[in-house]
Amino acid sequence: MVGTPSRAALKAERGRRLAVVGGRLEDDNAAIYAEMHRLSGGRILVFPTASSEPVEVGEESLAIFRAHGFEAEVARLHGGRTGQNASDPDLIAQIQRVGHFYFTGGDQAKILAALLPGGQPSPALTAIRAVHDKGGLLAGSSAGAAMMSDPMLQGGTSLEALVHGVTENPADLGLLLGTGLGFFPFGMVDQHFIKRGRLGRLVVAMHWAGIPLGFGIDENTALIVEGAAGKIVGEYGAMVVDLRMMQTDRNQRIFQDFRLSYLDHGDAIDLRTRKVFPGEGKRKVLKKDITYRARLRSRRNAFGAYSLYDLIARLVLGDPKAYPDDKLEAFDAKSGSNVTVMLERSKNTRCLIATPDSGLRMSALEFRTTINVETLSATRIAARMGRSSRTYGMDPSPEAAMILLGSSPLTAKPEMLAGTLPLLGKGPVGVLASASSEPAQTAREHIAMLARHGIQAVDLGVTIDTVEYTAHDTEFLDSIAGLSGILLCGGNQIRLVETLLHRGEESALLRAIARAHANGTPLMAASGAASALSGVMIAGGSTYEALRYGVSSDVGHQGLAIQEGIGLFASGIVDQNLLHHDRLGRLVVACAEES
Repeated sequence: MVGTPSRAALKAERGRRLAVVGGRLEDDNAAIYAEMHRLSGGRILVFPTASSEPVEVGEESLAIFRAHGFEAEVARLHGGRTGQNASDPDLIAQIQRVGHFYFTGGDQAKILAALLPGGQPSPALTAIRAVHDKGGLLAGSSAGAAMMSDPMLQGGTSLEALVHGVTENPADLGLLLGTGLGFFPFGMVDQHFIKRGRLGRLVVAMHWAGIPLGFGIDENTALIVEGAAGKIVGEYGAMVVDLRMMQTDRNQRIFQDFRLSYLDHGDAIDLRTRKVFPGEGKRKVLKKDITYRARLRSRRNAFGAYSLYDLIARLVLGDPKAYPDDKLEAFDAKSGSNVTVMLERSKNTRCLIATPDSGLRMSALEFRTTINVETLSATRIAARMGRSSRTYGMDPSPEAAMILLGSSPLTAKPEMLAGTLPLLGKGPVGVLASASSEPAQTAREHIAMLARHGIQAVDLGVTIDTVEYTAHDTEFLDSIAGLSGILLCGGNQIRLVETLLHRGEESALLRAIARAHANGTPLMAASGAASALSGVMIAGGSTYEALRYGVSSDVGHQGLAIQEGIGLFASGIVDQNLLHHDRLGRLVVACAEES
């Protein structure tokens, strides 16, 4: 389990080079851009073909690549005449001259329409393949990654795929597949994988296509391929799905005993033999690392953002004897179907970790996995839909104030602040900015705002990456009780829930906040943080999408996304920026769905 893929692996498949990026590639992801620079010699031709705004996306991509030291150009292969433009001699010459390519995100069908019009290879595609065969880098993000498979995934959520199967009509519910370009010969690729909970749809697609191996790459993460040697680079990692041992029933309601692995940044894999080489610094899980000894108590959506990742992390850090398996569920209200995803240790399961200051890094190999789809009776549906608030064993006193702000106090009118901020007391007020993508800066801005109103405040300094460490800091946890108030800053409500309900279990910080609130400490939550306090949380989707498409389990898919919230607000579902963003309709749909 040490070392790297062999030289033979590097030379396999004619040494072809790929960078398969899972979407949302951040401008500052130096590690991925450095790998693409290494493999391309610093030259890249950007294809914004998949984008709905190709000119703007092309210019933005050009600037980013140049900022990372590339000599970059844009291929003019977009718009209404892409099939004809793909025969342009100037484009062919540009492809041959630059020799390395990057396809942006968008709609992968547009890439196919341009490069494979009518199912026939265009001169541009022929030129790209010829250069790629000679060592040119082919890179793509999101849609640009999806098109590398053949067949390729085109649409549908995990829940739709498992409940409705494969469809050929984009207007129907179900999984939509199409012809891909086949640059990645080792299996099927999916992207936005962990963030958008796409395990179910990848399994259905692989089974339908008869492809035994699949790779689900997360956002801001890449699978770098040289020959048959793969390496994970980026923010999170990639899931490897192996169906070789899977059994299924005639109706495809059970997908039993396939293998699921999680490869982390720095991990490598021989794509021919499936042998994994954990990254530097990884070690076995020791007795002192054991954190979990019982099954998950929350009701997170099996296909919610990072639900599967967190479940794997629990099992990696779990007692293998007392806690060998666990499950997640997802419910489709329209059909009454309930999906269960079960993960279980097997004799071949291997777990390795590293624990840097930035948080857990893990490699989780060969978990036995089963997905089961069943139609619930009316009694079981009623029991499942019954949800209650959570006080975490500490019922708040009648005088415990909870103030929910529909938008950020940083932009609020003076009269609103005058009526709400005094409820937090004179200080110290604890500021928690875990929902923000820039928590330190957000906390500073809120502390300065409170200071202008004569209120002392402190940054609690906890993020999704550091929350687990607070469990061992009794001095910090005890200090929560001494705060005159607690302010939860706005941002991404999913990020806040994943921080306080860390890996699906109430964190020590959440218990400390609940205890302080129960004893009378005011709790103020703004914008996304206000939404997060509901037991049922609106996680995404517009009013139009909610009314047009209903509820979706995939935050990145059209529809209203509903997920488990923190549950400290007991009176109903909270939405924010209600009038400014026309969200009354989606709130009505959410309430009707959870009635």
